[in-house]
Parts: sequence; C-alpha cells; structure tokens
Amino acid sequence: MIMHRRNARPGLRADPLAVALILLALTAVVGFGLRRAGTGPQVLVFWLLMTAVHVSFAVTSGQLARIGAPAARRLWRYFAAGGAAFVVGDLAQLVAVVRAPLAPESLVGTELQYGSVAVGMVLLVAGLLRYPLGEMTESARARLRLDAATVLAAATTFGLWLVEAPAGPHDAGWALGLVAALLVMPGVFLVAIFAVLRLLLSGRAPFTRMCGIAGGVAAVLQTVLQSVPGSVYLTWRYTPWLLAANVVASTLVALVARAQQRGAQHAAQPAGREVDRPYSVLPYAGMAAVWALTVAVLLTRGLDARSWVVGSGAMVTTGLVIGRQLNAFRHITELLRERDQLTARLTELAYHDALTGLANRGLFMRRLHEGLAAGPVTVFLIDLDDFKPVNDVFGHATGDQLLIEVARRLRAGVRAGDTVARLGGDEFAVLMPGLSAGRGAEVVRALADGLLGTVRIGAAEVPLRASVGMAAGRHGEHDPDSLLHAADMAMYAVKEARREPATSDFR
Repeated sequence: MIMHRRNARPGLRADPLAVALILLALTAVVGFGLRRAGTGPQVLVFWLLMTAVHVSFAVTSGQLARIGAPAARRLWRYFAAGGAAFVVGDLAQLVAVVRAPLAPESLVGTELQYGSVAVGMVLLVAGLLRYPLGEMTESARARLRLDAATVLAAATTFGLWLVEAPAGPHDAGWALGLVAALLVMPGVFLVAIFAVLRLLLSGRAPFTRMCGIAGGVAAVLQTVLQSVPGSVYLTWRYTPWLLAANVVASTLVALVARAQQRGAQHAAQPAGREVDRPYSVLPYAGMAAVWALTVAVLLTRGLDARSWVVGSGAMVTTGLVIGRQLNAFRHITELLRERDQLTARLTELAYHDALTGLANRGLFMRRLHEGLAAGPVTVFLIDLDDFKPVNDVFGHATGDQLLIEVARRLRAGVRAGDTVARLGGDEFAVLMPGLSAGRGAEVVRALADGLLGTVRIGAAEVPLRASVGMAAGRHGEHDPDSLLHAADMAMYAVKEARREPATSDFR
C-alpha cells in the first residue's frame, strides 16, 4: 500500500470525522467520569458510542480496501468485515439495553454481542496474519519472532493478573469456563497484539509506524479490558471508567484507519518501505513493565498463587529477551565475519590485477618501497613482444588467455617471497629482494627463456616472446621510481637490439 506520511498530519487536522472521533472519546471520558446519569442511561450512551465508532471503522476500512496494493486491499477487506461484525453485535446489544437497561447482560454483553466481537477479532487477526512480510533472512525472522513473543508474554502476564476464575466447584464445567475466560476473548486480543507486532516490527506494514503503534496500544488496552472480571464491570465504583476506556480503545482503532485513509488521500509523494530498525524498545519495555508488576504484587499480596503467575511471566519475558540478545550477538558475529571477508576481498581487488591475480602497480610500488628500506633489491621489467597482433589476429579473449599463461609462468619461475605484478597491458614486473649481484643476469635469461615459444590456446598456436630488463639498487642510493625507470630503459634496449637481454646495474 502506498503510504504518504509527509502530508498525513495536515490531512488529519483538517478531517471533520477524525475531530469528531477525538471529541467523542474525550466526551466519553469526561461524561462517564462525572457520573451525572444513572446506570441505565450510561449503558445506553455507551453502546450508542460504540456503535458509532465501529461504523466509522467499518466504513473507512471498506474505503481503504479499494486502494493500494493487492495485499493491503485484502487486509482492509478483512478489517471492514470485522468492523461489520462489531456493528452487528452493537446493534444487538442496543436492543437488549432497550429491553432491560439494568440487566447485567446489558452492560457486560449478551452472548450474541460476545460472539460478534469474537468473530470480528478473528477476522482482524486473520487479515493481519495473512499479510506477507516479504523476503527476510532467517536471523531477522528469528529476532522478529522473539521480539513479538516477548511483548506478547508481557501482555499475557498482565491479562492473567487481571483475569478472574469462575465461581463454583472445580469440576469439568468450571475448567471449561476458565479456559473460555482465558482464551476466548483475552486470548484473541493477545493474538491480535502478536499480529500487529509482527507487521510493525518487520518494517513492512501497510500502515505508517505511528498508526501501527496506535493500533498496538489499542490492542493491548482491549486485552486488559477483556481480562477484567465481569464482577468488576458491575461494580459502580469502576463501571464509568471501564466504559470510557472501552470507548477510547475502540476510537483509537477507528482513528488509525481514518488517519491511514487521509494520509493516502492528501499525499504528494509516495513514501517507500519503512527502513528496518536495528532494534525495538518494545520487548525491553514489556520486560520492565512485567518486573514492575511483579514487585508491586509481591509488596501488596505477598507470595500467593497470583504472585507466582506474575513472577513466572517475568521469568518468561526475561528468558525471551536473553534469547533475543544471544541471537543479536550471533548476528553481530556474522556481520563482523562478513565485514572481514568483504575487507579482505576489497583489499584483494584494490591491490591485485583482476585478470591474472597478480599484484597490481600499487602493490608492487608499495613492496618496492618496503624492499628498498630493508636492503638491496632487484627489479625485472617484462614486456611482451608483438602482443597487439595477437589481439588483432586471434581476438582479445585469446590475448587474455595468453596474459594469464604469462602470469602463471612468471609465478612458477620466481622464489617464495618474490613479487610478480602486472603493471598494465602486456607489461609485467618481478621484485626480488636480496638477490646476489651475479644471479641477476641468470634470472633475466631464465625469465626470457620461460616466455619464449608458442602457447596453445584452444585451436590456435599463439607465438610468445618477451623483452626483459633489469635494474638493481639499494636504500639511500636509489628511489623506487628511478629504479623502475632504469629497468624500463634496459627492457627497451633489449627490445630495440633484439639481441641478448641488457642490464642496468646501479651498484
């Protein structure tokens, strides 16, 4: 989906629907908090507000389902269907409120409304889970799963701390009721948190990061609200605030959809995919929140069953964070190894000839500097005779193969520790440190003889001959450039004379 973050905020400020939703949420908080009306009117107003918010979410999602990429359109179609399910439950609940405004079911929800919310949440979660994340490395997927699992474990801990076990004997019916209390509604919202985090942490969500964070906050808030026992909802001391919190959470979801729609409508330039963040603070914040809850529960309740649940959640979140860190350390190790390999490869490319693998001019001159500083050195300069006709007659591919063969022969004809380089074109050089004065002429003849004759390349017999010049020098008396120039002059003297290889000895 095309995202347009630059102008999304101006579009949101100018949007009457967004302003109305914000005012609605503020009015709900203030109105319910003042408690100026009785329970019946407050419950009726609550369900009217929820209906309005869910209608806005369903309509906006339906409009978003008609724009953007196919995967994003499919996601918003799921959201529109989920919003419609919420509206059905709200309308059914309004009927129940009109019939019996003071009945407990009018406040906490009838079975039809309960089922509609469950269906709607399943549709939302299905849309989020089906959205593709694109190509990711296995290490990145592992970090994403660990981050999402950590936040999910933290939210689960808070949900279990709030949930109330059903009353009555601990029989099969009680166990079924406990499973329903833990999984049917809080569990679905927890999966929704995981699905939102999956997209948000991947950096490939079809909505802006701010919208994703707001949606995640709404999912967390709804998880907590769904975990609150029904008896607490029916306690007049808490009822207004719980009603206001439900309105705020649902309004936040509707605002997310509206902000995304307005961002798409008012953008001038499309924004690219979110840049992957090197880390997320959410898992660490979740772990810190769970440990804070653990300390608070231990101080207020001591070591009871609920404290064990919260403490276990703290240990689970900590274990997941440790796993995430170990994964990060492995990833850093891999990155460092790749960096070293890349550095070695770049060094190889910077100082070696790509065709022959020999040292290039830069590396040769560096070693010549080092060799002169250490003692006497001898430089041999080799130039292939009549190399241009080889390219003209046999082609450049054959010429390249001939250069590779020359490099092989030169490497085979020198000592370990000597440097063989291709200076450019058909010009080669050999650096021999510590070579005795009497052996220079022998090496010249050996190099020339090794590069004399014909080379069979494919079906062609390619002639090979080279001119070799030599220059010897020592530190304090000669510099690298003058030494290389002397060898060059000696080589050209050989090429011109076409006789015995000539030498130039500075000693």
